Amino acid sequence: MTQRLSNVNTYLPSTAELLTSGGDERIELAASQMTNKYGRKPVPDRELFSFGSATASTISDVGFSAAERLRQKILQTLPGRAPEEIYLEETDRVRHEFIRLCGLEHIRGMEVIVSPSGTDAHMLASRLVAGSSVARTLAIMVQPEETGSGVGHALAGGMHSPHRESGGTTVNSADPIDVRSIAVRMEGSRLRPIAAVDDELEAIVSAAITRYGRILIVLTDVSKTGVLAPTPSKALDLRRRWPDSVEILVDASQFRLAPKTLQTYLTIGCLVIVTGSKFLGGPAFSAMLLVPASMAGRLKKRPLRPTPGATCCRADWPRNWTGAQTLPETSNFGLLLRWEAALAELRAFRSVSEEDIQRVVVDFHKEVTSWLNNAPDFQLLEQPTLQRHLPITHNSWDQLPTILPFILFRVNRHARRNPLTAPQTKRIYDHLCQDLATKAKMPGSTILSVRCEVGQPVPCGELGGVQVAALRLCLSARLIVEAINTGERGIKRLFDRSLMALEKVAFLTRNSSAV
Repeated sequence: MTQRLSNVNTYLPSTAELLTSGGDERIELAASQMTNKYGRKPVPDRELFSFGSATASTISDVGFSAAERLRQKILQTLPGRAPEEIYLEETDRVRHEFIRLCGLEHIRGMEVIVSPSGTDAHMLASRLVAGSSVARTLAIMVQPEETGSGVGHALAGGMHSPHRESGGTTVNSADPIDVRSIAVRMEGSRLRPIAAVDDELEAIVSAAITRYGRILIVLTDVSKTGVLAPTPSKALDLRRRWPDSVEILVDASQFRLAPKTLQTYLTIGCLVIVTGSKFLGGPAFSAMLLVPASMAGRLKKRPLRPTPGATCCRADWPRNWTGAQTLPETSNFGLLLRWEAALAELRAFRSVSEEDIQRVVVDFHKEVTSWLNNAPDFQLLEQPTLQRHLPITHNSWDQLPTILPFILFRVNRHARRNPLTAPQTKRIYDHLCQDLATKAKMPGSTILSVRCEVGQPVPCGELGGVQVAALRLCLSARLIVEAINTGERGIKRLFDRSLMALEKVAFLTRNSSAV
């Protein structure tokens, strides 16, 4: 189990130890590999080509240095102050800097709740929407393969596992929350028409409106494979029709949003979840639940009952929330350091222009999709359009995919392509971060010495009678900043590294029997 930090005196664990504390078992390190569940280390790995930000990120030198500086600051302050006071002060600072970096200062009345993970944030959102209503609450989400295995359970009021480190009391909730999911991919891993997704959502809401007191529509922007569903216009239309019953939660856990898009979601009254560990490149796990003014005024007056599996401190909530006074005064310095690392990445990302970001995203998308479409070992999953059609429109980099999912195929001597099974794809994924050049059974190729991360396999149904899963090559804020700051040489380096990662995947696919 990870170490609890509610009774810190003048001692703090190392930065690496803190980065793996204050969460659930997913953050703990496997003794054999010293990596978490997602294969990520809590220390920088300079030789790793990091294209796996749709899953989680390995911390950078910049992020680790920021976390270490904050740890030293806390360590110097601890002898004269209570840990809970320091944590409250620093969490407020992190909250305010996030608001500033995202240009949210003008959205008056908006509130920010800090959370250990996106899964925890989903649970908090559903609990807040359900409140103490006697009537049942219905949460509607896209299929869990596209969001996360624990999201459905979290929306129902629990967590994916009972083995969690808790900063306070855990109590079984009495408020009933039902969860329905809508498929966004069809047989053969094809993208389902978005009109069909919207029609199913409308049918579910229309049938449920007389049976449920509250309905929470979870709008995913974007999913593990880069899908935006349902459409914002459909979710907003349903809320307009039933304003007393329907609420919208934007699951932006990937945080692949331009500032104006985030601002728009909050301006039109949507709850929003973001994390620092995906696109931003901070270490797993860290999240925030952003509450728009239209909801905050109502929700902040509600009592906050401890929820099953929640890691929740008083300081994680805005000070003016009445119910937060009943939460335990504890500290979670691990979560604080993870957000500090993520903010260092966000700060760097905000320092480059939107025009330069868009140029890198456009060129990367064109280069990689062209390569994938011409590689016999790969099949690029159908790419959705990211036209949000929000009330406030703008052109930005977030209208192009930054997650490129693909299925692997073995090509036989007759040029017939056979999809790899999900377990075969997982074995290839597990070998990508290893230097395989010295392994005798993997015959000579310099590409084998490349160590890289891609997004872990996402189940995509059945293809040719085989259960398949898609790997994902992902752009992150860190990769974009590095490319921009070193000019044309940096952009070429980004392309070269991405293609080397794909070449290693192709090599392992062709030699999958040896993996």
